[in-house]
Amino acid sequence: MTRKAKTVSPQKVLITKEQYIEDIKVRWQIHQYEINKLGEDLNKVAQTVAPYVQKIMDYSVSKYQELRDRYVTIK
Repeated sequence: MTRKAKTVSPQKVLITKEQYIEDIKVRWQIHQYEINKLGEDLNKVAQTVAPYVQKIMDYSVSKYQELRDRYVTIK
């Protein structure tokens, strides 16, 4: 014999229009805070990575110029 669980519908919990508007305002404040923190973190990443990118660019340019000078044909 198998038992079947009774299905019970959850009670509806409704909030007022004013509570809903306040909730939206709070969520927007949280969103703005998180976006600002993301911007700060991305700035830190950019500042940390920038010297390495510059080093790679300098190396690439110097190697390109070295190879170009080596293989330039004189007319």
